[in-house]
Amino acid sequence: MSPGDGRPDPEIIPPGVDVDPRAPYEDVFDGVSDGAVHSLTMARLTYVLYAIASISGFPMIIGLVLAYVARSEAPAWQKTHCMFLIYTFWFGLALIVVGMMTWIIGIGMFLLWILPLWYVIRVVRGWVLLENRQPVPNPKSLLFG
Repeated sequence: MSPGDGRPDPEIIPPGVDVDPRAPYEDVFDGVSDGAVHSLTMARLTYVLYAIASISGFPMIIGLVLAYVARSEAPAWQKTHCMFLIYTFWFGLALIVVGMMTWIIGIGMFLLWILPLWYVIRVVRGWVLLENRQPVPNPKSLLFG
């Protein structure tokens, strides 16, 4: 019998039968989890490549390509991470060019000295936000989002 408040009767499960607590929700997670997990993995891999690029610059180009690819299929909050990584690459490249062009007058030495610190802070901050499942507040920012 169901109580008069419109709630269904509870299901009676015989002893010894294992019940998967996710079973009623499996159909909800089927279509969502594959795409979200894939784009999250792509974003993590991109952050790893950017971190490795702080020692050796080449993996950063591979990370840039992954960020462009992951951006198309990622949920909105992960797209902010892709944009953040893309802008990190292009801002970094611009700072290197400006730093080399202004080396003679002394500004370039300062820019090229600050650039690695700026880069590491951006990568660490973005990665921490990604692992906490938070979007980058301002992915197009020149500073740290």
